[in-house]
This record gives sequence, C-alpha cells and structure tokens, in this order.
Amino acid sequence: MSFQQISIKNFRAIESLEIKNIKQVNLLTGRNSCGKTSILEAIFLLIGMSNPQLAINIHSFRKLILTDNKDFSYLFNGFDFSKVPTMSGKLISQKRMLAIKPHFSTSTGIVDQVPGRHEPAESKPISSTITTKDIPNGLEFHFRLGDKLHHSEVKIIQIDESTHQVNIKHASDYRENLRASFINPESIMNSLHKRLEDILIRKKSDEIVDSLREIEPNLRDIKLGTEGIIYADITDIGKLVPINIMGDGIIKILAILVTIFEKENGILLIDEIENGLHYTALVPLWKSIFKMIKECKVQLFIATHSYECIIAMTEVYRGLDVEEGFISLFRIDRDTDNQHYALQYESDTLLAGIEKEFEVR
Repeated sequence: MSFQQISIKNFRAIESLEIKNIKQVNLLTGRNSCGKTSILEAIFLLIGMSNPQLAINIHSFRKLILTDNKDFSYLFNGFDFSKVPTMSGKLISQKRMLAIKPHFSTSTGIVDQVPGRHEPAESKPISSTITTKDIPNGLEFHFRLGDKLHHSEVKIIQIDESTHQVNIKHASDYRENLRASFINPESIMNSLHKRLEDILIRKKSDEIVDSLREIEPNLRDIKLGTEGIIYADITDIGKLVPINIMGDGIIKILAILVTIFEKENGILLIDEIENGLHYTALVPLWKSIFKMIKECKVQLFIATHSYECIIAMTEVYRGLDVEEGFISLFRIDRDTDNQHYALQYESDTLLAGIEKEFEVR
C-alpha cells in the first residue's frame, strides 16, 4: 500500500498543508525549520492512527521527555489545545483520517500502562508554555478508515504527573494492516544486530547482500559476531571484516536496507538520510536503496537538506529502468502569510532543474 495524497492541519507549526501526486520515492527538502520533520511525524501518526503511544515516540525521536499532559500541547498548532491536529491520506486502496483531540474526562478507563517508554536515554524535559486555560488530562485519538468512523476505537493516552507513567486505553476490534517505520540519526542503529539475526535465521538475507554489492562488489556474505558486531565476508580476504570499518556509513546503509526489507509492501520514513555519510557514499546509497525498494515494494518519504544527496539521487535515477513517475521532490516553504505549501518537482522537472542548477532545496 502507498499514499497518493496527504493533508495535514494544525500539527505543530503547520496550520495547513496539502501534498498531492505522491510517488514511490518522495524527497522533502527546504530550509531549516520549514517543517520537513513534522511532515514525517504527521505521516507516521496517520499510519499508526490506532496507536496513541506514537504521540510519545515522536518526541523521543527528538530526544525530548513529556513529563505531564500539558506537554502534549507541542503537537498542537500554536500550542493551542483548541486547534485539533488532523491528518488524512488517500492510498491506492483506502482513505484514512486521524484527529487528535484533548481529553478532559475525570474517569480514565485505563486498562493498560506503558512504564518508562517515553524516556529515552539522554533526553531532556520539555518546558511548556500553554496558550489555553484548559489543560486536558490526556489525548483522544479519533480515526477513520474509509467511510467508517471507528467511534468505538477512540483511544486515550495520559501521563501520570506524579510518576510520569504513560497510561493508554486500548480497544480490541481494530487491527492495523499498514506497515511502516520511522528512522532518524538517533534511531537508525537500534537493535540492528538482532533485526539482522532474524533475517539471517529466515534465510532471507540474499536481497540485502545483493543490494550491498552496489557499495562493495566483492561482498560474498554478511555474518553475525558476538557483542553486536556484524562482519562482511569479502572475496580474497582470508578473514571476516567488521562491516563498520569498510568505508563511510556502510553500517548505516545496511541499517536502512534491513528496515526496507522488514517493511515489505509498507512505508519507510527517513529523517536526515545524509547524516553521517560522506558525499562519495551517496551514489552507492541510492543505488542500493532503489534496488531494495523495487524488490520489496516499499514507499519512501525522505527528508534532506543536502544538495549533494539530491544530485546523487537524480544521477542514479537516470540509469534506472523504472516506470515514469517513480520519484518526486517536494520543496516545503511558507508564503507571505506564513502558510505552508509544497512545491513539487516531478522526475522530468527535477532532472531539468538539476541540469540548469535551479535551487530545488
């Protein structure tokens, strides 16, 4: 499944934004603080619309701790709880909508608790400044799939202000069938050894090794060692080589490929894809990614501010045998009224713009 259109309203600094004509590979570019990461977060919330825990997770991605319910205001435009964040999307086979509303009931109805999952290592507390007098005691996730509004599927997430424990009200009659992951420079390496082990046990590593040969043509196989070490078996070398000493960022490229494989027929969101990679690694990166997503049928949303990364992608795309409209670039900006918009460069326009050195970031 893949998105064709996305609408975001009242989420973080974004009052309103429409992104249409979405492709399999979608680059989000623009100046710092233009909202690229917020767009990825909004899409992630929409994909996992039945999981309120994601409201905590997306702050963990930013290394921030939510200490009480008023900190949920950081999801709301202008920190105003009266402005309900709403995300909607049209996929090939379905439409979906999520509205995140403040919850004011004194009766929690909590049936499950998630202790400590909102406190990543080295995170910093948020100091809130709220613009409304009414502070909710949680959030409600209202979501719609197709034309059916799941009233019974309203889910509530709350933070106990004395223990900082996250409490979630679960429902049982909805199961999400849309698969997705969100990775950024902080999370990209999480549990890589264990995740790769699962793939090796299932004897499904051939696709990953084949894609990595775009970076190291002499790679024969990958092996697991102790203490989280991953080894490469290289032709004509008499011993296994730790993969993270083989060149700039190859371990991070491996992590991206593993995630693509895990999300077959799903969606992958990547923030700051170029982080930690030398510019010479960008062409091999795109070669391996394009090869993997074609095989696994994964849709990509990637945020970058690197012109070198965009050039590398277009260089690789020129040599691909893919259908028209495989890639698109959206430059996120604001107009004179401070309203967000997405300026789209489809593949032919993007290639022409790169040749003429237009500013597409």
